[in-house]
Amino acid sequence: MLRIISIFLLSFLFFVSCATTKSDESGGAVSEEDARQKELDEIEALLGVQRPPSDKDKKKKSAKEEDTLGLLSSEEVPVKGQRTAAKKPQEKPASQQEVNRLKNQLTQKDAQISDLKQQVRNQNIQISQLESQKATAMPVYAGTVGDVPPGEYQMRYQEGLDLFHGRNYKQAVEVFESLIASDGNNSLSDNAQYWIGESHYALGQYKKAVIDFEKVFTFPRSNKNPDAQFKLGLCYVRLGDSAKAGEEFQRLIDVYPESNYVSRAQDHLSGL
Repeated sequence: MLRIISIFLLSFLFFVSCATTKSDESGGAVSEEDARQKELDEIEALLGVQRPPSDKDKKKKSAKEEDTLGLLSSEEVPVKGQRTAAKKPQEKPASQQEVNRLKNQLTQKDAQISDLKQQVRNQNIQISQLESQKATAMPVYAGTVGDVPPGEYQMRYQEGLDLFHGRNYKQAVEVFESLIASDGNNSLSDNAQYWIGESHYALGQYKKAVIDFEKVFTFPRSNKNPDAQFKLGLCYVRLGDSAKAGEEFQRLIDVYPESNYVSRAQDHLSGL
């Protein structure tokens, strides 16, 4: 079979070699070798025969690959699905003027923080001072153990009365306040509180006297309640508050009807 095919091929090649030179579509002559090669390629394609590439074919393929690589290297081809990163503009360095402005702002902020800290320290000092003054100014009425012996308490109480009758009202207030602070449960402590109010009344400090006389009622079973009630009415008369004075005098009449101050209270009520 192979021999028959070979004879057929040789006969066909002989026929082709006797043919005249063909012309291409553009009018150019085609060489006899190229024509023969083309016909051999067609015969091999019909027979299914694969011929190894010739040196000429290899050169053509190599030249084509070099052209393709040249095109790829001449421009950067982005990968599919990948975006080319945009170049960020270079940031301009800050000017010296801007730097100086920021420094000035920081300096001002530091100064403000220092001032606020100083204000807080001052306020804390003031609060501590107020708390200390409040602690020392609060009267002590609930003492259980007196610092002053009973005999000495009576002697100092009489000393305060002598100062009051001698019109040394400020000194009298100091003595009576010290007695209450030393023992608020002494039987004379409510009397000492009453005479503090009388001393402030004599000094013309009527608002202080009102507070002092109100404190008399905080002592249990005080024998000075009617006296303090009557003096409250007189304090409001001095303060020019007739309505409040009338209330205090009427309370004296209602609560302490057996008091020696009732008639005097009625006289003040009729004069208001």
